[in-house]
Amino acid sequence: MASLIENLITGLNEEYAVYEQLLQVSMEKTSAIVSNNLDRLRDTTDKEQLLVDTVTGLESSRRQTMANIATVLNKKNEELKILDIVEFLKGQPEFHDPLLEINEKLAKLAKKLREVNSHNQNLIKESLSMIEYNINLVQNLNRAPETAEYSKDMFRKK
Repeated sequence: MASLIENLITGLNEEYAVYEQLLQVSMEKTSAIVSNNLDRLRDTTDKEQLLVDTVTGLESSRRQTMANIATVLNKKNEELKILDIVEFLKGQPEFHDPLLEINEKLAKLAKKLREVNSHNQNLIKESLSMIEYNINLVQNLNRAPETAEYSKDMFRKK
């Protein structure tokens, strides 16, 4: 069981490190969106995708470790949460404390990442709205004026 907990803590620390990098890239993305730098935006999006792929692999390993821990604890895998394991380890501070700490750090980081991504999403929506407005404006300027043509003959009595 101890090796499973150590694997879990190690895996969560690795996830945390990648999520920190992801947060930095997301903040770079904000700057690229605001400055309307499409090349930089493409680069940050590519970096972001690589980090997301890395996180996906780490999450898969964590899920497997959690499934193994659930088996040892005779719990259902779907119902077992990290806080349940923390509670189980209350009498073992060498595992309890680091697991609780990384869980709290991950929760805070995930919240910050959600905020930055939500902000980026709003900026992109606003940017797209401005682009659409500009396209419509240019299209309307290129159209021929649709005014009625008046002539002196139009007011004659018939």
